[in-house]
Amino acid sequence: MVRQAIVSNWWLSVSKGVSVLSSQIEQIHYNLNESFPGLCRISIAIYDKNTDMLKTFTQSNQGAVPIQYYSSRLNKSESLSRLVEERSTRVIDDITLLNEDQYHTKKIKDAGYRSSLTYPIYNRDTFIGILFMNAKEIGFFSEAIVKRLSIFIHLISTLLIAETQPIKTLNGAVATAREFSRIKDEETGAHLARMSHYSRVIALAIAELHDLNDEAIEYIFQFSPLHDVGKVGIPDSIILKPGALSDAERRMIQTHVSIGESIIHTMVDRFDLGAVSNVQMLRNIVTYHHELYDGSGYLRGLKGDEIPIEARITTVADVFDALTTKRSYKPAWSNADAFMFLEDNKGIKFDPDCVDALVNNAELVEAIQNRFQEDMPGDRGGLPESDLQLRLVAS
Repeated sequence: MVRQAIVSNWWLSVSKGVSVLSSQIEQIHYNLNESFPGLCRISIAIYDKNTDMLKTFTQSNQGAVPIQYYSSRLNKSESLSRLVEERSTRVIDDITLLNEDQYHTKKIKDAGYRSSLTYPIYNRDTFIGILFMNAKEIGFFSEAIVKRLSIFIHLISTLLIAETQPIKTLNGAVATAREFSRIKDEETGAHLARMSHYSRVIALAIAELHDLNDEAIEYIFQFSPLHDVGKVGIPDSIILKPGALSDAERRMIQTHVSIGESIIHTMVDRFDLGAVSNVQMLRNIVTYHHELYDGSGYLRGLKGDEIPIEARITTVADVFDALTTKRSYKPAWSNADAFMFLEDNKGIKFDPDCVDALVNNAELVEAIQNRFQEDMPGDRGGLPESDLQLRLVAS
């Protein structure tokens, strides 16, 4: 019955555009509550090994959501680090006895939860996340209940692996394609890391305004670096050309969007990723990241809210990093000058909410630049601003 319900809900979620994993977790929680009515919360935090960050990802709750849009370094929690290292299950019978200084613990207490089960999820030898279960009853997770829950814990673990592994495969395939095509001096790993983190900063800041949940934010973070995959089909002589592009060169470079669409379509088809959660978000980022707020972008000439929010986020993140990084056609700009450029074009070329989100988080931006250093921001210079805008819009 559980399997049948999960499959049924899978088709419903696909038809409505709802996250498949979120739908599955909610269905499992619903079925579990028939036997375990005291089980009030199931939550998954996903792990990013590059930054050692645990990030809220998806959850099912009875009542209000206690923790959302939250991340923390794994190494800041001695108990969780030990749990991951030992691959063991942890049960806490009375959460009220724990140290309230921990943000996560305080939020759980404030929501009325009193006991918890914590389980690290591995895909073979790779740690990918942590499963949390909570109840409002002290001592809820008895040995007998944990034993009965074990099959569902493994089912949820399998679902998370099934959700995340295809995305890693897709990212790996795109990265390999970029390497084989020698892409590109201006598309370095540091650039892609910075702009993906800028995208996350923006997405978090506008999450409630634009109804973005933790999963959507995570996929914007993962997919935004793939925005220019179509540049594998553009000659280096154009990509790396110093100075302004000719009209013919600008038309040529704009074809990277349709090339990127084709690449993603082929990869999704060949890797059978059509039903993966949020794969449409990837398509939107690749297809629409050169649409501009006033409708002057390409290829579709969309404007304002017609442009998917994930593409609007990616555009601001990408342009900001292009400005503050040395390129073949310009030296690096200072953050202040780049912010001014975005402000000057707010509501014209760029989504106002996305611009405000980045500008208002200058300290986070600087921290990202310090972590993923390449060329330090320098004095404003290079092309005249009118030519620079054309270059940024084109490429």
